[in-house]
Order: sequence, then C-alpha cells, then structure tokens
Amino acid sequence: MSDIDLNEVRDRIKRAQRRGTPYPPNAADQVKVDRAGNIVLGDDASAEPVSVVHQATFAAVDRLLHDQRTARNKLPRNTVFIDEPAVSGWLYSITTELGHDYTLFAYFDGTDYKVKLVAPELEGKLPAHGAHLYPNGLICLDERKGNGQATLEEAYSKSVLWALGVSYVREGFTFPFSINNEDD
Repeated sequence: MSDIDLNEVRDRIKRAQRRGTPYPPNAADQVKVDRAGNIVLGDDASAEPVSVVHQATFAAVDRLLHDQRTARNKLPRNTVFIDEPAVSGWLYSITTELGHDYTLFAYFDGTDYKVKLVAPELEGKLPAHGAHLYPNGLICLDERKGNGQATLEEAYSKSVLWALGVSYVREGFTFPFSINNEDD
C-alpha cells in the first residue's frame, strides 16, 4: 500500500476533466503510473514514472441508445429501425430541394456508419465517380478508407447532402459538393 493521497489523485483527474485537458500542461498536475502499477503524483520526484495517465472522462456509450436518441431527435420523422439477423440500421426517406425522393439506409459496420441507397435504383445508371455511388448501392461519404462517417448524425447529414448532389447529376450537371468532380 502506498502513501499516495487518493483525494489529491481524484482532484487532479477531475480538474483536468472539467478543463477539458486530458493531458495537464504542467508536471505538477500530472498523475502517473510506474512499472509496478503504482499511482504516482506528477510532482513526486522520488519515483520513476513511466506512463502519464490520460485524464479524460471515463465513459461507456451504449451506441444503440445514443443512435436511438439521434434518430428520434435529428433524423426524419419517417425513420424506422430495421433489425434483421444480417443487418440493422436506420431506414429513412427524404425529398431534395430539386424534388427528387430518396430512401436511404444508415448502419454501423463495426468501424463507422455507412449509408446505402435503397431507392431509386440508380446503381449503374450514373457514373460511379460522378455520383459517388458504388455498384452495390453504397454511397461514398468520405475519401478515406471505409467511406463512412463517425456518427449516425454525420452519416445522415452527409447522405442528405449527397442526395442533393446526385439530384444535380440526374439533372445533367456535375456533382457540386466535391473537389474530386471539378474536372468532370
């Protein structure tokens, strides 16, 4: 058992969390852990700490509960949760400013949120690059590997922008929301 002041450890961690700085700027505010698994305060010069504790808030997020709240508060009122053995996600329909209707399906693939076009059937009818639509109906929402977004809210909002952009493509124009299409 060490002589560490556990109240001071708690206070330092909570101060950093309230400031929003997971790594305190000075050594005096740091909490460290030595090789034996002992907590060491940053201003304790007698120890040889090896790891600075990341002081961000401990949190466990229930992704489905968070997504249900997002769907209820931010997705269209027609959104329904589909829960099938092979896939689960959020089905919603929108109408763009150009009057085109789209039904889309957003889902979490274990890494990020993807969106597939359910209707209308445009796969193969538009250029994949120009419409940012893969042959399997997956919408390319991002240039990084995976083509998804970090949250359901981001996937939804980006899919609405995509729908408007592809509406322009359907009207004979270039997809307006990507620098990748400037030379098209």
